[in-house]
Amino acid sequence: MTWHMDAPQGSEARKVRFDVVQYCASGIDVGCGPAKVWPGMIGVDSLKDTELFGIPMKPDIVVPDAARLGLFGSEVMECVFSSHLLEHIADYKAALAEWWRLVRPGGYLVLYLPHRDFYPNIGEPGANPDHVHDFAPTDIVDAMRELAPDWDLLENQDRNGGLEYSFLQVYQKTAPGTGQRYTCEAPKPAKTAAIVRVGGHGDALWASSPAALLKEQGYHVTIYTTAGGADVLRHDPNIDRVVALPSSAMTDEDLLEYWGHLGRQYDRFVNLIGSVEQSLLLHDTEIGFYRPHALRHKLCNTNYLERVHDFAEVAYDFRQKFYPTPAELEWARKMRAELKGPLVVIAPAGSGQVKYWPHAQSLMQSLGHHGIYSVVLGDVRDPKLVGVEPWGSVIGMDWPIRLALTFATLADAVVGTESLIVNAVAFEPMLKIVTMSHSSAENLTKHWTNTAAAEPVGVACHPCHRIHGSFNFCAQDKGTGAAACQAFITADMVLGALLNHLNFEKAEAA
Repeated sequence: MTWHMDAPQGSEARKVRFDVVQYCASGIDVGCGPAKVWPGMIGVDSLKDTELFGIPMKPDIVVPDAARLGLFGSEVMECVFSSHLLEHIADYKAALAEWWRLVRPGGYLVLYLPHRDFYPNIGEPGANPDHVHDFAPTDIVDAMRELAPDWDLLENQDRNGGLEYSFLQVYQKTAPGTGQRYTCEAPKPAKTAAIVRVGGHGDALWASSPAALLKEQGYHVTIYTTAGGADVLRHDPNIDRVVALPSSAMTDEDLLEYWGHLGRQYDRFVNLIGSVEQSLLLHDTEIGFYRPHALRHKLCNTNYLERVHDFAEVAYDFRQKFYPTPAELEWARKMRAELKGPLVVIAPAGSGQVKYWPHAQSLMQSLGHHGIYSVVLGDVRDPKLVGVEPWGSVIGMDWPIRLALTFATLADAVVGTESLIVNAVAFEPMLKIVTMSHSSAENLTKHWTNTAAAEPVGVACHPCHRIHGSFNFCAQDKGTGAAACQAFITADMVLGALLNHLNFEKAEAA
C-alpha cells in the first residue's frame, strides 16, 4: 500500500504486534503513544503527540527526549521496540546508539518505520509535518553498521500489504567479536512446517516426535512453545527453529488471532493445543472434569502420543527424544563416573502438588542397602529426604534442567511420576518405572521402551484423567498427605522391580 490522505491512521504498532511478540518478552516500547505493542512492555513517551494533536495517552514513564534514556542502565532490556518514532528525531543515529545501549546481549532492537517509497516524503502533499527524515531500510542498516560492531539482522521486511506503508527490522545483539550478520538474507526453505506446543517442559517433548517425521518429509520445522519448552527442545536436530512465546503476553482472544496469523505463513501448521489437555486431561474449568468416572475413562483413555500424531497427520512412528549437546554429555559422564556402581535416578514430583510420590526416601535407603546409588532430580516437594547418604543424593533443581535431563539419560534405571524426567528418557533403553497418577498406562507409557507403569489398582478413582490444582477433587492419603494413587505405590513395589532388573544381590552399604 502507498499511504494516502483517506487511509486509516494510528495504531501502527498493532499492525506488527504478532510478528514481534516472540521478541517482546519484556523490555520498553519507546514512543508507545496511546497503546503499547504488548501490555507487558514498559511504555515510554514524551507526550508530544498529545501536545501537537491532542492524542490522549498515559505511558508508564514520561521522558523529555526519547534519545536520552539515562534513567535505564546499560544492557538491561530484553527488547527495545519503537514504532514510527525515529523519523521524528533529528539525530537519529544518537537515538539508535542510546536504544542499542539498553539491549542486553542476546536481546533485540525492533524498529517499525514508515518507508519512504510507500509514504509521502518531506515536503510532499500529505507528508507528516513533524517528520525530519524519510527512511529506507538501507539507511538504518548503514547506521547500525557504523554504530554497533556485533549484531544479527533477523528481520528486514518491506511492509506494504493491507494498510501498511512501512518496514520492519529486528536486530539481535550478539557476543563481542561475532561481527555483523544477516540471517534475514538466508534462502527461504522450500517447505515449511510449524508445530505449536505450549504447556509444561515434558509436554514440549511430545512435539519432538512429529517434528522428526516432518523433518524426514523435507520440511523446515519451527516449534512455538514456552520458554521452558524451548530450553528442552533447543538442540533437537529435527527442529530448525524454536520460538519461545512470552508467558501471559496474550489473552485467549489474542491467541486465537495469533494462531490464525501464523497458520497463513506455513505449508503445514500443527496446533497441538487441546490435543491432550482439554480432551484427554481435563481441567476443573471444563464440563468434562465433572462427568462420571466411567464416562471420563471411556472418553479419555487414548494414548497421548497417538493423539499428538493424529493432530500432526503423521504415522504412528514415535520419535520422542531429548537431545543433549556434546558438552552436556561430557559433563554428565564426569558426574556419573564419580558413582562407582549402579545408579537409579528418582524424580518424585511433577507439576502440581498431587503429582508427588511420598516414598522416595524409603526407596533410596533400601537401594543404599543393596549398594545402589540414587540421585533425586527435579522438583522435590519433600523436606524429609534426609538420611539417604552416602548412597543417595538430593540434587533437586540445583542443576540446570538440561544438565539434569542429560544426567538422567546415563542412569541404569529411572523412577518417577508423570513428569519431565521420565518423558525425557521415554525411549531410552534403561528401565523406567512410572508411578501413575491422573493418567493410565494406555495414556502415557503404551509405546515407551522398557517401561513399567506402576498403576494404583487399589485406588478407585484412578485413572481420573483430571488435572488437579488442589485436593478438592483428588483423594488424599491421610498418612502421607500425598494423593491416594501415589501413596498406594510403595517403595517395596518399586524396589522389587528394580532389583529384578538390575540383578543385584543384597549387600551391606559401605
